[in-house]
Amino acid sequence: MSCGHAGAAGRVDRAWCRRSVPYIVSPTRTWVPGGGCDHGQRGRHPDTRAHKAAQRNAWQTCPELSLLEQVAARARALLSADTDQALVRARTDGEKLVASLRLGFIVAFAAIRLTGSLTQASWKLQIATCAISLAYGLGMLLLAAKVTRSWLPWASTAFDISLISVALCLYIVDGYPLGAVNNRLYFETYFFVIVTGTLRYDWRLSAFATLLATSQFLGISIYVARHWDVGALEDEVFGAFSGQTHALRIMVLCGVGVSSVAVARWARHLRLMVGTDHLTGLSQRRPFLERVHEELARSSSSRATMSLALFDVDEFKRFNDTFGHIAGDRALQLLAERLRRSVRTSDLVARFGGEEFVVAFPRMDIERAVKRVNELRVDLGGVPISVAGHGTKHLTLSAGVGSWPADGETFEDVLARIDERLYEAKKQGRNRAIGPRDHLRPVADGPKRA
Repeated sequence: MSCGHAGAAGRVDRAWCRRSVPYIVSPTRTWVPGGGCDHGQRGRHPDTRAHKAAQRNAWQTCPELSLLEQVAARARALLSADTDQALVRARTDGEKLVASLRLGFIVAFAAIRLTGSLTQASWKLQIATCAISLAYGLGMLLLAAKVTRSWLPWASTAFDISLISVALCLYIVDGYPLGAVNNRLYFETYFFVIVTGTLRYDWRLSAFATLLATSQFLGISIYVARHWDVGALEDEVFGAFSGQTHALRIMVLCGVGVSSVAVARWARHLRLMVGTDHLTGLSQRRPFLERVHEELARSSSSRATMSLALFDVDEFKRFNDTFGHIAGDRALQLLAERLRRSVRTSDLVARFGGEEFVVAFPRMDIERAVKRVNELRVDLGGVPISVAGHGTKHLTLSAGVGSWPADGETFEDVLARIDERLYEAKKQGRNRAIGPRDHLRPVADGPKRA
């Protein structure tokens, strides 16, 4: 009998053995990869480093496991928090807006419900529900103003949906099962939560709200159906129960959720487009200023320094007029790509004008900033720019450097000083960086512009 087969246990495919597991134990022998059969050692685990390494390699090369790893990686990427600061800020602002809308909705809802609650048999339930809702709305508004953590939108969405479901469950507790399954007012409040979730620019939140609302409402419906004969129930306020109408309401709820997911995805796409320069891929001026003001506030509390630099491409108009706008656009793209790759991850880079780039260096003193800007200027001057029919060209840059708070109390004051130094660099012959007089350093010439 071949050692690749297992006698009483039937035949074992040798190729499958090598790919899937490092050894196969049969009733009479053990298959050891690369070593044939180990007779007389039935059931013995080959506990050696070589066999352990072979086992790890076998699992890593298994196509099924590779597919599982890819699915897990996609799931992690899907559920991971956004690192784009423009989206983070937009989501924080969206949470504040949702909190304001939530409180306004609760106030209007409470006012309408309380006007007729004293004439209803369940007036105590109505007053308690309104009081709890008002307290919740105020608490969430204060929380949104104080907390900017990524978990807050998820928690507030879960609480919103669950609060509506609790309100429906209170009808069951109060002896009105039709109030839980036929309550159009509370049921349609689910729509408010799902739709306002799109203001957070995160389609995952809309999907989460839809799944949570659907599952909780289905749970309430199943509970009522098991404990009451809903077909025989009828109420002067909530009417009679209809299974077809109930199913259609759940379908509409899912449809609104799917639409909200699509809207949130599109809103996220538009928000990213608004904050990004289409030509260079760098941040635009407005989101850059937002980030800078955040860094200034952070630096003020920690008494740290922030340096800034304004780069301008030398004689770019002549380059454009000589070689055309397509070559000019390509040149800006190449310079922006090199600049983005050359700065620290904590630095802020943006296209500030036609051929101007601005860089903020948080927690970097002016002396180090002047040295770093000179290095960047030389590096950018070495970027090769291929021009059809004219070979490879190079562009030089001039820069002005300043720091906060030494050059001003606001970003606008610092920018004005930096702009003056940039003008001085142009006046002195271009292809140089100028900072405060106390921190000027010898400037190494970059590559001459071809």
